[in-house]
Amino acid sequence: MALDITGLAGSPSSSGTKGVSGTAGASQMGQEEFMQMLLAEINNQDPLNPQSSSDFVAQLAQITSVDNLSNLNSQIAGLVSSMQYSQAMQATDLVGKTVTVSANIMELESSGTIAGEVRMPGSAENVQMFIHNAQGDVVKTMDLGAQVSGSVPFTTDDLPEGVYSVSAIAVNGTTEQSVPVALNAKVNSVVIPGGGKDIELNLAGIGAIPVSQISKIQ
Repeated sequence: MALDITGLAGSPSSSGTKGVSGTAGASQMGQEEFMQMLLAEINNQDPLNPQSSSDFVAQLAQITSVDNLSNLNSQIAGLVSSMQYSQAMQATDLVGKTVTVSANIMELESSGTIAGEVRMPGSAENVQMFIHNAQGDVVKTMDLGAQVSGSVPFTTDDLPEGVYSVSAIAVNGTTEQSVPVALNAKVNSVVIPGGGKDIELNLAGIGAIPVSQISKIQ
């Protein structure tokens, strides 16, 4: 009449003791509860067909493993929380600085410029940039000329207050290829979302961006 540890999520054992349903129930059972169930099974076993002591030891090892895993999970959760706090403290050093992030939309709360870089995957005879307003109309075009692979910086002229999107294409003969852009923005604050998620930076005109997406610090 072995105590079926794997059956804790299922039907009652043959001793009449009901199983604990679900994984959460298994993790809640400690060694003391297990020993009570184990003694009950020993007292109620068939004297003509006694349970092997090695089976009891194996069952005890299983419940001990469950407890150990639960303790390990708690330790890992504490470590993650500590690391996240440490990252948040380091990220506060970025407040007030300008960073470069993969984004193509920016809101200007007053007239100003938009700066960033075009990330060229290869060479191009000419690189053209387009600035669109919130209605999707092109309000400004820029020719950056011939470029090779790498990052090509850009800065617009003063633009009025509003929301803008930035796009770029690489031109080779009659072929045009869209290329990614990144924008420069000032770090206003640090956001700690919790739950093991990445620390975020609140960027002026862009919003909250995971710190892992920051590619450059000015």
